[in-house]
Amino acid sequence: MKPILKYMLVCLIPAVLLTSCYKEPDLFEELLVSNGKVAQIAVVWLGDAKVYNAAGVLQTTTTVDSLSTVNVNIEYTSEVAVKEFKIYSAPTASASQTLLATVPAGAQKYDAELRNYVMKVPITAPKGKNTTSIIFAEIVAENSYASSQKTATLKTKP
Repeated sequence: MKPILKYMLVCLIPAVLLTSCYKEPDLFEELLVSNGKVAQIAVVWLGDAKVYNAAGVLQTTTTVDSLSTVNVNIEYTSEVAVKEFKIYSAPTASASQTLLATVPAGAQKYDAELRNYVMKVPITAPKGKNTTSIIFAEIVAENSYASSQKTATLKTKP
């Protein structure tokens, strides 16, 4: 009986020592740690006031006069400092984008009701009648990482 007990102890002691050194991976910690945090755009809308349809959905399409000034409103949250805001335009969502404006951070305001920051960037509507442009908004953080782009549609009157 003694040799079997000694054999079990010889096998059990290294197993206990090895398992005491094992650290269980923390899956949530790996998900929550980010090497490059970015600002998150909640919504982009055009004009001076938000317009909702009958169902309560925010309308992101606005019709204005040709060459008029329009505010691009960017509602966003961020855990990192913001460096600048960029506004692009393109005739379609998949077309090549043209930079319309780059605005350094500093003019944004916190809206306690929305619990978001809001930045207004004035742009000029395209020249021509019945012209449609997709407006893209992007935020660049101090760490040089850019947010994903959100869009709104700008149309000129016929």
